[in-house]
Amino acid sequence: MRSSLVEIFYESLGYCFGRVLLETLGPKVQASVYDLLARSGIKKEEISNRFDDVVQALTSTLGTCSRVVVHRTVVEMFKEYSQRLDFSYTDSLRERLTLLKEAVVANHVFPHRLRDESAFDSIEKPDWIDGPKGQAYSSLYPMKKGVKT
Repeated sequence: MRSSLVEIFYESLGYCFGRVLLETLGPKVQASVYDLLARSGIKKEEISNRFDDVVQALTSTLGTCSRVVVHRTVVEMFKEYSQRLDFSYTDSLRERLTLLKEAVVANHVFPHRLRDESAFDSIEKPDWIDGPKGQAYSSLYPMKKGVKT
């Protein structure tokens, strides 16, 4: 189970990186960044497993501007796993990503996009909500013992 959680973590990292590129820079620049990474020997499928190399390639090409993309990717990962953002822009992002991975594996946390939200957040109307004769009750009063409707 642990290995699959780590694999899901890395898939989520690649997903968040792609989403940040798309939302921040647009589809054309996203394609250019993927091309830049390919020229650096990093295939699109390898981005999540070689994220340190991705950061190094972006930094050598884009300079300090690449930190914005990396920071937003780490922030999106924390949001994806519903974890509290307790770091600043100047903190070590690599360390924060490592701590997030350890928390995900230790606590068996799945990313938000893979959770089945309908099982917990769905709202169902009980059969008695419409009540007899089509009346709706705002409380459980009609269910009290001895109350006739």
